[in-house]
Amino acid sequence: ECQLLPPDELYFKNTEFTDTCKIQSRCYVRKTVEVIKKLKNKLPWFEKHPQFRYFFHMPKEPNLKLLGMWILLLRTIPLDEEEGTAWFAVNGLPIRYSMREHALISGLECHEHFKSHGEITIKYVEVKLLSMRSCGDRLKMEVLFFLGTVITWNVKYNGRIDSFILRVVNDLEVCETFPWGRLTYEDDIHSRNHVMKHLKGKPKANVNFPGLIVPLEILIFESIPALNAKFREGVDGCMCSCPRMCKRRFQSNNMKGYPLEELYDAFGNTQVHNYKVFKSNL
Repeated sequence: ECQLLPPDELYFKNTEFTDTCKIQSRCYVRKTVEVIKKLKNKLPWFEKHPQFRYFFHMPKEPNLKLLGMWILLLRTIPLDEEEGTAWFAVNGLPIRYSMREHALISGLECHEHFKSHGEITIKYVEVKLLSMRSCGDRLKMEVLFFLGTVITWNVKYNGRIDSFILRVVNDLEVCETFPWGRLTYEDDIHSRNHVMKHLKGKPKANVNFPGLIVPLEILIFESIPALNAKFREGVDGCMCSCPRMCKRRFQSNNMKGYPLEELYDAFGNTQVHNYKVFKSNL
């Protein structure tokens, strides 16, 4: 069985654990889904897509709740970037973020892929899409908009879209079978490494996290039963085949997120002294 030795140190000192940081994301799941649903004509293509359909019936959260993710980042275990897996230690509980957890939460496929780089902005795609009449090319533009605002990562809304994405939308059959999970997972690991280097062990007022942020937003709640029980609730009518992001939602508290102190109080002083791959809800 895979084992992880107790870490000698984390990226941050425990004296920093009460500091907060605003994580800024360009992952516009709710906004993108609402735009495509208003266009209606091509909506069935997305609702039947073997991977993208989950984003269209997952709970509509009014805001991203990212302080749980911040708790994980504060407790990141330093590893060689070539590991391709992230580990966090929360009160002695080791939490793994690998391609397996990413796939279980998002429902995206994770087999091999290839990619390259190019230049058309998301802003241009949105303006073009909203000005187009219903036709075959509009479905391709809708798919490009979805990929550029939910699946692939950009620090800025007017950032360039990868040239591979520009090519793949010309073959919608490829869009259905492409391993978007592997692509988004690799981007998430890249973003996490970038954030750790940027923070240098000291929390800042805010930090950008490009990429599909939903799996990391949910990970700590799926990993710690006490947090899942207090802050998440089941979704009625959810299909058994749905990934974790569709089966549960955040409980409403009339605030944009949950206070850091409330999250700490909920998981208490959990201690796990044997650093094995944990037997979590995942």
